[in-house]
Amino acid sequence: MPSQDTQWYKLQYPDCFAGDEQRMVQQTLAEFVDREIMPMRHKIDDDVTHKEIIERILKRLQVDLGWRKSMIPKQYVGNEMMPLVTAALRQDQLSRAACGTSLASACVDWTLAPATRAYLFATSPTTKAWGKAALGESAPKFVEDRLRFGCFNMGEAQSACDIENHLNEARLIRTRATRSGNEWVIHGAKPWASNSGIAGLHCLACNMDPDSGVFGFTLICIPEPWPGVSHGKHEVKCGVNGGRNTSTYFAQARVLKKWGLPGPEVRDIFLNHVVSAFAMNIANCTGMMQGASDVLLECTGQRVVGGKPIREHLPTVMFLGQMIGAISVARGAFLELGHQFDNPAVYGPWITDSRVPGAFLFFTDGANGERPDSPGYGVHGIPGVGAGRALREILPRHRSGQTGPGRRTAWFLFRLPGVLRTGFFILQPEQTEGSRSRRYANLKKFFHNQQSRNGRGKCQTRFAKLIISTSKLRINRAREPESWKPSGTEA
Repeated sequence: MPSQDTQWYKLQYPDCFAGDEQRMVQQTLAEFVDREIMPMRHKIDDDVTHKEIIERILKRLQVDLGWRKSMIPKQYVGNEMMPLVTAALRQDQLSRAACGTSLASACVDWTLAPATRAYLFATSPTTKAWGKAALGESAPKFVEDRLRFGCFNMGEAQSACDIENHLNEARLIRTRATRSGNEWVIHGAKPWASNSGIAGLHCLACNMDPDSGVFGFTLICIPEPWPGVSHGKHEVKCGVNGGRNTSTYFAQARVLKKWGLPGPEVRDIFLNHVVSAFAMNIANCTGMMQGASDVLLECTGQRVVGGKPIREHLPTVMFLGQMIGAISVARGAFLELGHQFDNPAVYGPWITDSRVPGAFLFFTDGANGERPDSPGYGVHGIPGVGAGRALREILPRHRSGQTGPGRRTAWFLFRLPGVLRTGFFILQPEQTEGSRSRRYANLKKFFHNQQSRNGRGKCQTRFAKLIISTSKLRINRAREPESWKPSGTEA
């Protein structure tokens, strides 16, 4: 990473978002990445057992640098919920070298965060007691001088991470939890969770009764190893081998009643938890793009063709400039979003009807390189494809008007090369069906005109004073249902 005294750094990380503490943490992590991970990152995919390289890196990060304590309250000898901007800067730096290692570290915080949030900010004694019971069991183990992992286990086989969608009200969760005396009895399966199979603690999202919606939603903390909990084989991955993923099976697993909590308040904790990940995911993508950009700049600067370095040829300059512009947009996205989350007194709660779509808008703007013909696609790999799948699952619900009482939201995706852009329009309830139809027709016409326009266009992002010039503006038609495509155009 360039010196913090350079003009580039001051533009990328302005003082209003990154203070002295954040800069110090970022510098420490940048030095750690350059010293510990960069020389070994080409060997990470070959470390099948994780014993030779990956666990050694994570031990130095989590134990020696103390990141294992970053989501543990001070009463339990922790650092008590660092600012989200600081956490995102960590992901940005770690993903620059190894995205899987970054995720493995972040998921420890993700596992402990619901109990910590309940313990520190709960409005009811019951919820605070659950946080205290969960931390009392797990926190002492995580502050020990040994490497431990946590797993926030929420995905479902039939709906993946779509349980994050607050409109579903937890009805898609099939992992069941029932009360039996002073115990919870859990039955079901969870696929693909990060750190599954190696975690010493699971925070499990399950359901007492899908018909009861948010009133049946339950979070249960489960230490491991534990009777009735088993795992499948570790997935073989490319590019993100620094973290473990496998399936987790619960066969009538019994845990203490005090470790679990159902109801709307814990559902709100879950939603706060999920929305906070948007800034972290953008930071992960930004770090990966930055790492690839650094390699490309070095390679194209060293190799000479036609009497000058490759990066001085116009086509290469255009490609690299486009990529660097996308990185700047994404970095601005996670910094601004993290800043808003860190200041709820100014920007409001995280999970209101207006804030959730707003945070998702930041996320889609920061998710560069979703399509195979985009420069960032090969860099993002699995995370890039995952972002696209999430968009395809969530956007139809917004198109159908399921965005809360009194609102209908129409989402349109269009793309400048290398940058995924999202525009949305709120149709107020007082509008007539006729006016809505006319507005939809006008929007379709606008996108059709943009699609067929040749020449150079300009787009100014909301996150940075950055003008991106393109040869053609194209609609991402592959993400639209057939009924939304303008008539007379190719399918």
